[in-house]
Amino acid sequence: MVCVIIWGLGCSFLNANSIQLEETLRRSPKNLIWQHFKKKFKKSNTIPYAPNSRWKYLGTSIGILGVSLVIGIVGLYLMPESVTNWDKEKFGVKSWFENVRMGPKLDNDSFIFNEILHPYFGAMYYMQPRMAGFSWMTSAFFSFITSTLFWEYGLEAFVEVPSWQDLVITPLLGSILGEGFYQLTRYIQRNEGKLFGSLFLGRLAIALMDPIGFIIRDLGLGEALGIYNKHEIRSNLSPNGLNLTYKF
Repeated sequence: MVCVIIWGLGCSFLNANSIQLEETLRRSPKNLIWQHFKKKFKKSNTIPYAPNSRWKYLGTSIGILGVSLVIGIVGLYLMPESVTNWDKEKFGVKSWFENVRMGPKLDNDSFIFNEILHPYFGAMYYMQPRMAGFSWMTSAFFSFITSTLFWEYGLEAFVEVPSWQDLVITPLLGSILGEGFYQLTRYIQRNEGKLFGSLFLGRLAIALMDPIGFIIRDLGLGEALGIYNKHEIRSNLSPNGLNLTYKF
């Protein structure tokens, strides 16, 4: 009998403490931030996105893009020469001047690089100003400037001569593909973030079409930098010190 009473009291004590622990964890600042992030991510891309500052959005995109391209050139440099057709022994400032002087010329890159990856990256360049709120013409010009000056005659010229295919295909097909990405992104947002009735497919498509924008809009980088969706009504009044967001 005594053992039963002790066991019952022990269970009650553990139950009370588990409830108290659960409540403490629920109210902890870190958990509140995590819950806020999950709630925001769950509701992201369910309405059309328009940043409160298109220049701030574009500046953030350019920063991420610049870091990504530098990482990309390092990654390509580490690949086998049979894949990239680069001569790693000719790398440096001297090679850059020589390559710029000799170019552009036709390259012998594979179909995957010239007809798939280059248009895709051109579309990714295009999407940055387009999602920021700029016109298709401005976005196409941005794609041309980025692919030509920053990549072909910039980073890539350190290891190879600028390519005619890349100078034409990347901004031209990239802008056409990019406008398709933009319209599909808007369609998904107007369709409550769904593609073919699936929220997962909608998010996956948006992440693949615009990974930089996905980081800014969906992973919270933009909000951390003060970039918000103008289609959201925001209020700083909250008992937990977090912003409340109302969407319509």
